[in-house]
Amino acid sequence: MPTMSLSQPDAASPLRNGRFVAMLLASTGLFAGFSLLVSVVPLWVVRGGGGEFAAGASTGVFMATTVLAQLLMTGLVRRFGYRAMFIVGALLIGAPVPLLVLSAAWQPVLAISGIRGLGFGIMTVCGSALIAELLPAGSLGRGSGLYGIAVGLPLLVCLPASTAIAEYTGFLPVFVAATALPLLAIPPMLVLPRGQGDTPADDRSVTAAAASVWRPWLPMLAGSIAFGAMVTFLPLVFAEAPALGSASLLLMSATALGGRWLAGLWGDRAASAGRMLLAGIAAVAAGLLGFAGGSGIATTTAMVLAVGCVAVYGAGFGVVQNDSLVLMFARVSPAHASVAWNVAFDAGQGAGAVAVGAMAAATSYPVAFGALGLFALAVLPVSARARADRPSSESRLEP
Repeated sequence: MPTMSLSQPDAASPLRNGRFVAMLLASTGLFAGFSLLVSVVPLWVVRGGGGEFAAGASTGVFMATTVLAQLLMTGLVRRFGYRAMFIVGALLIGAPVPLLVLSAAWQPVLAISGIRGLGFGIMTVCGSALIAELLPAGSLGRGSGLYGIAVGLPLLVCLPASTAIAEYTGFLPVFVAATALPLLAIPPMLVLPRGQGDTPADDRSVTAAAASVWRPWLPMLAGSIAFGAMVTFLPLVFAEAPALGSASLLLMSATALGGRWLAGLWGDRAASAGRMLLAGIAAVAAGLLGFAGGSGIATTTAMVLAVGCVAVYGAGFGVVQNDSLVLMFARVSPAHASVAWNVAFDAGQGAGAVAVGAMAAATSYPVAFGALGLFALAVLPVSARARADRPSSESRLEP
């Protein structure tokens, strides 16, 4: 595979690329539909009589089918192209939502979550791979940061708004919006490339590609495990103070969005990616451990501290998202990098939801989130090596 310089600070702004902007618009609509139900579906299950484990399982099943779809995407994109697969993903993420109105029992909800997870897996791989397919090397950091804004703004707005609307107005308006927004994202997809772009094909298997990216992959996994736990259980942790739950989701989304954008901007300007990865995962660990301590004390001061620690975690995870993805682009093809990064993100979310649900049921939320913080600490040495073991030419490895 021809090498390419990872960073060219004088490259044109990604916003001058019309197809890239169309991808951002489509991704915003898709992630809005996703974000509206991340915390609402577990609440819907609990209101239907399911317990904490069933609530976590709704997220776990969604993420399991997400990862299944992602693992198949390299071959599917090669055969059908980005445009067709992106449209299929939009249909799968939005069309099944009205079926949730029929029942809050955990069995049908898990089935619907599984179908929607397939759509989410397709759309996440297409979106992040198109960053590198549509943009030159010197714009990858900023492109990843802008993509982070496009998918982060829906999380920023829809995560806290959806739980508030469901609590005070009802679930139906949330379900209607979660159906409509992904379908409205289809028109911008029509200008996207039909097949893969000019990037040479990478014929390595997913496992072989994973061997090239495991060091930036592990910090991404640690952060995403915590993310899955946060979005699933924050409303339940703050069940006695719903306003704090919504504020926590808002702060987490806002700081993650800002952290990812700033990391991308810095990476391109500094002509180097990955410099902030270690600091990012350190912030993830500190935020999780602080949240575990604060949420275990039933005082106003401790709960406010817990909310602040959620913001610290979010900022660190935003940095980890950007730097890990750009480092993966340096090693493997866009499709392989996207699959690896999204598997870490979504498998982690599912694992975090299920693991914290099980641990919380057996112990407590502080113990469960403290365990996640310790895991993030354990990943610090790997994060320190993730940039150090990058190819010295800062170019993709030959297949």
